[in-house]
Amino acid sequence: MSVNPVKEKLAKGEASIGTWSSTGDPTVIETLTRTSLDWVTLDMEHNAIDVSTAVNCLRAANGTDKPVFARVPWNDAAWIKRVLDIGFWGIVVPDVKNVEQAKAAVKAAKYRPEGERGIGTTRGQLVFGSDYYKTANDRIMVVIMIEDPVAVNDIDNIMKVPGIDVVFVGPNDLASSMGVPIGLDNKAPEHIEAVQKVVDAGKRNGIPTGIHCTGGEEVARRIAQGMQWMPIASDVAIVRKGFETELAIGRAGANGAGQKQGSKSFY
Repeated sequence: MSVNPVKEKLAKGEASIGTWSSTGDPTVIETLTRTSLDWVTLDMEHNAIDVSTAVNCLRAANGTDKPVFARVPWNDAAWIKRVLDIGFWGIVVPDVKNVEQAKAAVKAAKYRPEGERGIGTTRGQLVFGSDYYKTANDRIMVVIMIEDPVAVNDIDNIMKVPGIDVVFVGPNDLASSMGVPIGLDNKAPEHIEAVQKVVDAGKRNGIPTGIHCTGGEEVARRIAQGMQWMPIASDVAIVRKGFETELAIGRAGANGAGQKQGSKSFY
């Protein structure tokens, strides 16, 4: 597929909803990419997911139209080149603070003349076709993360960098750098104000924005706020929450507290 369906959706002004994978497990990716999620991002920044593991996750997504992105450990050209060369549809770059760092991310992700990505992918041509070097710049997404008030204060200039597809708020690191308690769906007034500044700048500059969400209810609110690119929690968080919910229902029933409607079975 030469067209990135997530890019197409965003260009139409529609919301695109995905999730984070903290497991990096191919079976999990195989399952997630066969749901109605729009995309999956492998979190290679904070988890035990290396390039050899990641390529098997990409293979697990073969046969679907679901892009898989990589959150790279850092804004590092070597990391960006490696994950794109094995077939990721785009990158999520943590803690971009200024224009220079945003330009560096784009330069590492794009082939000339838009960037300086090195030629040499084997899997890219195998999976996407022999014309990969001609089509990759249009297909690949560059998502930069805003995680510091320094970036919030320079957000309009950062958004003017050509090649940025999405500006994405990392709520926990933003909270930490602001000196307020961490937490998704953060209610600290300073945090709310900072996030709104990013959203407003996105509207002014025509750049889709997003934030990491706790679940579907927050996603709906963020869409109403004007955001377009949101992950729902993560594979680990959803598994844990699902089992805790079902266990609570089962134990309540066993204790004679009555029965509640559980989740639909997938077996």
